[in-house]
Amino acid sequence: MLAVLLAAAQIALVETALLRPAFAQTATDGAVPSDTTSAVPTPEAAPLAPTGDADAAVDAGEAAADQTINLPPIVPKAQNGEEDIPVLSPPVAVQPPLPLDVEGETRDYAYGAFQRGWYLTALSLATPRAEAGDTAAQTLLGVLYETGHGVPRDARKAASWYELAAKGGNIPAALRYGLMLLNGIGVEQDNAAAGDMFEIAAKAGISEAIYNLAGLHRTGEGRPFDPDKALELLQKAAELGDVDARFQLAQFHLDGPADIRDEGRAAFWMGRAARQGHVGAQVRYAILRFNGRGVAPDEAEAADWFERAATAGNPVAMNRLARLYAFGRGRPVDLEKAAGWHLAARALGISDLELDGVLTAIDEETRQKAESFAQGYSTVLDTPAPESLSETP
Repeated sequence: MLAVLLAAAQIALVETALLRPAFAQTATDGAVPSDTTSAVPTPEAAPLAPTGDADAAVDAGEAAADQTINLPPIVPKAQNGEEDIPVLSPPVAVQPPLPLDVEGETRDYAYGAFQRGWYLTALSLATPRAEAGDTAAQTLLGVLYETGHGVPRDARKAASWYELAAKGGNIPAALRYGLMLLNGIGVEQDNAAAGDMFEIAAKAGISEAIYNLAGLHRTGEGRPFDPDKALELLQKAAELGDVDARFQLAQFHLDGPADIRDEGRAAFWMGRAARQGHVGAQVRYAILRFNGRGVAPDEAEAADWFERAATAGNPVAMNRLARLYAFGRGRPVDLEKAAGWHLAARALGISDLELDGVLTAIDEETRQKAESFAQGYSTVLDTPAPESLSETP
């Protein structure tokens, strides 16, 4: 049952995109090193980069554990920025298919209906159980109200159900309620109470809860200010596979206090996060690869990582990839591709006077092809671009 509700909570996390605390903020705001931007969804098809020297110590079992959890796809955004959630027909005339009974196994029909998209049926099956104190059903109701499936989206009701389930000992509910408390969604913001919820989930080995506890100890909000404890928790969350923890741990080893700086460890964890699809990590790992910092230099592999992040919509990666195509570093010289990626990056706020010169060196037909290519990326991101480009390959 715990695994079932963990999946439900993960669905809610993906679809509501709740923000994480201090650590995640450093990956998106102006305090981040200029070669990173906010992470965007990993592209369905992108060039895979070979495993780097810094990752050679990863054994097959750990590498398998690094694979991204197979969650339902994120609901696409409509043009106006609102979530475009498809309207589902209510299950009136046709009953949903139910799992076959297996001797000795208890079936959760409410969650089975939820999995199949029969949200009203899930609601009707879960409600009486939730009112009777079933924490699994309470958590499922929290998911339904948080995501707006089968019922109008209502953060307050979601928080209320999560709170009840968390008090009853439900681990996924404790994590979800902690995130809502942390961000002030559906309930008044309370970092201390959020920390209490994260403690519950952290004791059960939930990496996301451990990551968030690290953030609270780092900022001293809701938990005592303790950088050493924050680093210890961050390391633990990274070892458990949390991609954001791995990225932030790599950042610490690159840019943190002198006594913990270690480019080899930074490249190791940055490579792990990059392979999991963290776009900011892909950009920084590409730079480490290109410059040979903490890992053997490999311009071709660096180009692979830049291309993956550029294809995902990262403007810094677009600019770096354009430079590689323009100057033949890790990629054969290709002025059309250089111009296309440069125009895409420029449309997203990354200027580069040197690459502007490429535009004057190509004929009109090539420029038109480059402009047509760039148009596909002109509205990928709506976040501000970094102010500068440091460590330019």
